[in-house]
Amino acid sequence: MGMTKTILSARWYKRLLATLAVLLGLAVLPASAGQKDIVIGAHEAGSRHYVYGAAFTDLLTKYSGMTGRLVGVSGSGVWLPMMDDNEIDLGIDSFFGLYMAYKGKKPFTKPYDIKLVLVGGGINVGFYVRNSSPITSRYQARGKRMASEYSGAPNVKIYGEAELANVGLTWKDIKGVPRTSIYRGMKDDFAEKRLDVFYASVGSGVTRQLDSTIGIRFLGLDTTPKALARMRKVYPAMVTKVKKGSAPGIRSDMSLVYLPAYLVARGNLADDVVYKVIQAAWEQNAALGKVDKKLKSWTPQGFVSPQASIPYHPGAIKFYKEKGVWTASMEATQKRVKGN
Repeated sequence: MGMTKTILSARWYKRLLATLAVLLGLAVLPASAGQKDIVIGAHEAGSRHYVYGAAFTDLLTKYSGMTGRLVGVSGSGVWLPMMDDNEIDLGIDSFFGLYMAYKGKKPFTKPYDIKLVLVGGGINVGFYVRNSSPITSRYQARGKRMASEYSGAPNVKIYGEAELANVGLTWKDIKGVPRTSIYRGMKDDFAEKRLDVFYASVGSGVTRQLDSTIGIRFLGLDTTPKALARMRKVYPAMVTKVKKGSAPGIRSDMSLVYLPAYLVARGNLADDVVYKVIQAAWEQNAALGKVDKKLKSWTPQGFVSPQASIPYHPGAIKFYKEKGVWTASMEATQKRVKGN
């Protein structure tokens, strides 16, 4: 009996050592070795960024060796904290909002550890009204009801502030109505006439639906030097021309704000995971443009930008160096944004 106990103890001890060896071996493997899912955070359905997120989810599922999963929420104010808990790997939002998040500038209350993966094409955004509305100019927004802030997407308040500044207005000049989300509830607010002026991206799903059922009309920017200067005191807004009929609600040629989009990763995402993400986007780029015509502007030639406002992820830099597109200018950009 004593001998049997000794033999069993020896066997148990060997199994324990073997188990520990396996566990220790796993511990020194890269964090990505067992990564099967790649989770992307984006705005909710109805937004352009949701379409972009869905396209990348599909792309990565097909070509990266990982399964893409999309989490559509009210904005980066929701998915950025999820990155802190490693629940979100990648996120898509506009360049300036992510710059503010990286720096911890208002309306964000803390800096977020995010790194740039690639610079994508952007979206035009602006104010719109019912097509039957007597409002024909954004100068007439004074005293009107507008969504004044979005708790799930706090950076949008800055964008709205700039849109108002374009015509010499502030949030004090309108009747502000707080909302949780940009797109959730917008259809009801519009149909039930709860608000007078709305803010959205051109060509988004919700504006397409509203234009087909009720009719919408975007309000162009004042492009005089003084008006643009007022707007750019709020943030460095880019402006592009939009042609009549190019999207629902564009009923005349006009100029609107243009927001380039960033695909970012949480800072602690393994380098080789980020490498695989860019590899799929680079080598299978044509697949993105088949999802939505706006994604045709997400080209490898634009992934690396000297105008980047946050640092690139090391895994991204490795890939771009191999492709020969990480230049001395980009190295200077990286140093500049890390030192800002």
